[in-house]
Amino acid sequence: MTRGVMMVPPVPRKAPAARAARLGAFLRIVLALASVAPLFLPTQRAWAAKENALPEGPIVEVRVEGNVSITSDQVRAKILSREGSPLDQERIDADIQTLVGTKWFSDVAPYFDKSPDGKGFILTFVVKELPVLSHVEFRGLKHLKLKDVEENTGLKKGNRADAARTHLAVDQIRRLYAEKGYDTAEVTLLEGGERGQTRVVMQIFEGEKHKVGAIDFKGNVFATDATLRTKITSKVAILGLIGGKYNRDNLDEDIRKLTEYYQGQGFVEVSVRPVTRPGSSLGDLRITFVVSEGTRYKVRNIEFKGNKKLTTAKLREGLMLHSGQPILDTLKEADRKNLMTKYYEIGCIDTMIRPEPKYTDQQGIVDLVYEIEEGEPYLMGDLIIRGNDRTKDKVVRREALMAGFLPGEVLNLNRMDMFKQRLGNTGYFVMSPEMGGKPIDLKIINRRPAERPYGDGLIPDLTDGSTTRMQDPGPEPPALPPPVLVDPPADTGPGGLEPFGAGETFAPPRDVPPIDVPLNPVAPAPVVVPPGTPGAVSPTPPVGAGEPPGMEPSLPGMNMTDVGPDRQDPFPNRSFADVVTSVSEAPTGRFMAGIGASGFQGLNGSLTITEKNFDLFNVPRSFDDITSGKAFRGGGQDFQVSLMAGTLINRFTVSLRDPYLFDLPIGGGASGYLFQRVYPDWTESRGGGRFSLGRQFGTSTYADMAFRIEDVNFNGYRTPAPAEYLAATGHTTLATLRPTLRFDNRNSPFLPNKGQYLELSFEQGWGTFTYPKAEIEGRTYFTTGTRPDGSGPRILSFRGHFGVTGRDTPVYERFYAGYLGSLRGFQYRGVGPHVLGSNIGGTMMAIGSVEYMFPLIASDALRQVVFTDFGTVENGYNFTNIRASVGTGIRLTLPQFGPLPISFDLAFPVAKAPGDKVNYFNFSIGAVY
Repeated sequence: MTRGVMMVPPVPRKAPAARAARLGAFLRIVLALASVAPLFLPTQRAWAAKENALPEGPIVEVRVEGNVSITSDQVRAKILSREGSPLDQERIDADIQTLVGTKWFSDVAPYFDKSPDGKGFILTFVVKELPVLSHVEFRGLKHLKLKDVEENTGLKKGNRADAARTHLAVDQIRRLYAEKGYDTAEVTLLEGGERGQTRVVMQIFEGEKHKVGAIDFKGNVFATDATLRTKITSKVAILGLIGGKYNRDNLDEDIRKLTEYYQGQGFVEVSVRPVTRPGSSLGDLRITFVVSEGTRYKVRNIEFKGNKKLTTAKLREGLMLHSGQPILDTLKEADRKNLMTKYYEIGCIDTMIRPEPKYTDQQGIVDLVYEIEEGEPYLMGDLIIRGNDRTKDKVVRREALMAGFLPGEVLNLNRMDMFKQRLGNTGYFVMSPEMGGKPIDLKIINRRPAERPYGDGLIPDLTDGSTTRMQDPGPEPPALPPPVLVDPPADTGPGGLEPFGAGETFAPPRDVPPIDVPLNPVAPAPVVVPPGTPGAVSPTPPVGAGEPPGMEPSLPGMNMTDVGPDRQDPFPNRSFADVVTSVSEAPTGRFMAGIGASGFQGLNGSLTITEKNFDLFNVPRSFDDITSGKAFRGGGQDFQVSLMAGTLINRFTVSLRDPYLFDLPIGGGASGYLFQRVYPDWTESRGGGRFSLGRQFGTSTYADMAFRIEDVNFNGYRTPAPAEYLAATGHTTLATLRPTLRFDNRNSPFLPNKGQYLELSFEQGWGTFTYPKAEIEGRTYFTTGTRPDGSGPRILSFRGHFGVTGRDTPVYERFYAGYLGSLRGFQYRGVGPHVLGSNIGGTMMAIGSVEYMFPLIASDALRQVVFTDFGTVENGYNFTNIRASVGTGIRLTLPQFGPLPISFDLAFPVAKAPGDKVNYFNFSIGAVY
């Protein structure tokens, strides 16, 4: 019976003696063939593949030979080849890798024999076991746990002996010691380094444990020690006990970081050298970084090379780095991105820009040259969406619409990034692998020349006004011949995606909903032009997102008034490319429970159920829709049910919001609620609903209209009570209509250092009481200075809030002031006109604040503020009782809270009115509005 030998080059093996002669002859033949293979490589490869192919047939038995301490069943449990499975080379290769990976064997060789009955094959794995460690000793081991060493090195009595692994264990033990602060530990292998040895003995000299007692810098003039400490990995031990581990590897990393920091500030020739010496305490080390800053280089000339599609004057627009300024990496990179943006705007998706400093014969002077490879301009063909198993297609496409990322328009990578960002902001899709899926990915596929806007295949019928551009009307064209089928393209992109237009049936891409374009009846055009063809005109898409400020639409300029050749496009023969958007559905439902406490809300607990991708009309059609989570999901609506119960506040709310009501760029919301609040002077209960419509205009402006209707129960006040309290006692009906206009261009909603915020509103109330109410609120922020490297902004801010309301306004709708966001130094609602010891609220409120914030530490995580708040709340329209306070506080930002600052303020009233209630300390987490 003849045994077949399976050649597995990656896995070394040693054949049994009985087969050595036959195997040696076979190997000599292989080597001889290999020596002449280059002469006829293609033919030789084909022959080898044919000759080495395994015979077809099932495996009737799997045997293991050469095993001593490892049972055959243990081996079979690790492999994929089983009785009854076919004799497969790939599966056997995987089995060999698995067995070698167990660290049980030093060699694995497979063979197959024809079974005696001829109905299959006997597969045999000939193995050679690694020897077992009989003795493992770590001499001098004191400050590491034996268990940790064994787990990290695998050196343990009873484990398999592997000389290569034993040598690697020496460095692993040194690393463990370095992590503990024993940076000078020495580890020597005395026994176990030779193949076949079953004893391992290591000699360890632990040395002295070091910790970093002090870090200082010498030679630094440009940056302070505190600033440089924020750039390095090495840290000083807190109180000499916590942290401060010394590691020589960290020093190399620190040198790299300090060098990069200085070079980024224009110090091209900087050098950094660490010096370590004993500290003041036993085991302490003082690390001194000796810095030679050198000359700070400045820019003389800025040049551009390779630009043909954009003029030099156009490229210079908006540059932040100018002649005479230090060559800062931050500005240089910002300018590079700005230049890339300009090329993306014209559809050059392959542009490469490299800023290259050219040194001059003058010390400290460089010329900055931007080397540009422009590439070709593209128009967008089709937008293909994949992976939205729950979310409706239109929900994804409307984000592309609001980003101005439309088929037929310039393939603008800026808008593609904006589209991706808008998809991420929805929260419907996975944004990072940690969320349990593939992040949002956009790829450009199916590149093709201008004469093939839809790729290969049927030429589509372009009569749909929602996807075609209009041309100058003319005489009626003659009848067109029937469509002609063309061979599909060879490469259709990832996942076998076809370019638009391929296949037996198709329609133009439905990337945007149909848009009615008002036109006078005219004769049909002589030619209907595909989207993006020169001379075409795009329909105007809807504008606005109906989303909170900052979520603006960004639509491309459309040539709506021109006809004939598009005189606005300087590149008339653009190529086309499609974009495939791959998404993974993210969990959008959330259940939250929490407890909280504050000075003006008391102690409370809350339960909240939220679905960010709700669909009111996606009713379940089967039980599987419910179990799979598809029911009532996928429409992009926001649904929330919340319950709060506490000592001062009880609230139940159900709300639904659609950011694109009726598929229009208008946000619509509805909510119903029950609310009870214990205020300092009374208790009120409300039940009702609120309805709103809103729309975004431009990048920073948002307008909405809100209507609410409520039943208000006013009670719980002290007697004798003011007349205003008595008028509102019991149940009253309140209905209001409130238009609001907001403008917000701040660079951050939490800790802005530039920009403005302005809100204008007017409210008309009806019901038991009829009254008007108007408010205006504004904030502005200025950066008064920074550190030399641009960090640590010092911010001056101004805030003002003014409101007036009618004299018939019920007491529960009047103005009150006090606490954070209002007048610090006073209690919540502690400022206002008082009658009979109770605050009746004001018909006019005017509040202002001036605040100055500056960093206390180099990392900017801790800032201090000094402020003054001033203003009044009057039962009339005169400024009678002005209040004022002064104070200071800190703003702490922690990684656990993200960008939300923690605020601690200490304020002292310097002017107050009779009846005002003071509160010196204020605390909050997050921004105060």
